[in-house]
Amino acid sequence: MPTTLVLLLSTAVFVSLKGSRVLATVFAVDLGAGPLATGLLFSMNGLFPFLLAVYAGRIADRVDNRVLMYCGIAGFAACLLPPFLFPALPTLFIAVALGGLSSMLFVVATQNLVGALSTRETRTRNFSHYSLGESLATVVGPVCVGFAIDAFQHPLTYLCLALYTAAWGVVLYAKHGTIPRATRDSQNEAPRVMKDLLALPALRNALLTNGVVMAGLDLFSLYMPVYARSIGLSASVIGLIIGALGVAGFITRLAIPAVTKRWGERRILAATLAISALAFAAFPLTASPLLLGAAAFALGLGLGCGQPLTMLLAFNASPPGRSAEGIAMRLAVSYGAHVVIPPAFGAIGSAFGLAPIFWTCAVLLGGGSLLNRRRPPGDRQ
Repeated sequence: MPTTLVLLLSTAVFVSLKGSRVLATVFAVDLGAGPLATGLLFSMNGLFPFLLAVYAGRIADRVDNRVLMYCGIAGFAACLLPPFLFPALPTLFIAVALGGLSSMLFVVATQNLVGALSTRETRTRNFSHYSLGESLATVVGPVCVGFAIDAFQHPLTYLCLALYTAAWGVVLYAKHGTIPRATRDSQNEAPRVMKDLLALPALRNALLTNGVVMAGLDLFSLYMPVYARSIGLSASVIGLIIGALGVAGFITRLAIPAVTKRWGERRILAATLAISALAFAAFPLTASPLLLGAAAFALGLGLGCGQPLTMLLAFNASPPGRSAEGIAMRLAVSYGAHVVIPPAFGAIGSAFGLAPIFWTCAVLLGGGSLLNRRRPPGDRQ
């Protein structure tokens, strides 16, 4: 089935995406980058997606999802090679920026396909399965990368990730005929104006909520390794701590179809974002690997619902024929926040230490919880 293939490819490629983020952060720290430089490095991941995601969504809606999938996989595999060939901090900045663009192309296409290949009755379940794959990758990617760094060092780990990603590009080529060229209702040739979508309250709410969720996840991925390195933890232990978040997210996403059927998407979002805020506030209060792992697990329980539910809400709030554009706007808003937030938080960390970074993010997550206590006009739950 096309949906099964898309879910398999997304899960496999997410292993590389999640692992590469940890790899870039740990490599940068070991090359001497401080909190501000590390924040700038991480922000490069969102620069091109912020500028180009909406255009990628229009291509998926009106031309071909497969073009974006090919460009995404091939481009991301290629972007993993420069740090292997030229292991230096400037190379990391280039690789992360181009890798963010490539991964965005793949993510826009796969998220749109999951929604478009589903019915109204199966869409929540399929987006949940998509996010389950991402949770699994959040465990496998960082844990494998952590052990690979300790065993082979950073450059060879980049080469392994590049070869792994390219192998899944071969799988896509072999099975590309089972994936439809364009999603249903995609031949609508009406003028595409972004402000028309931004005028929809339900879509605006989904965009803002996803920005908060992604800020929490990415700041954890960025500053947890920095904090853990500062208290003397090894790359393997860091990978295990980050993997705990993925395990919790996997468990949470298994329950999404049942809990949302009973309580609704927005009530679940409000509750889980509140849990995430409490977990973030607890990180700088301990140096114990076990307690850090427990806090990461709690954060995974809280944020595990965020991505699939905001994907679902953004897709449902988008007009017919513009689903990929709505999905892409969701990515663009969150990536745009990531361009600004990591350097800003890095400046906070350089001036005041790492603890205020975690506590400020806790405040943002609490605000996201308040945002979802009310149902916006036009919400189609």
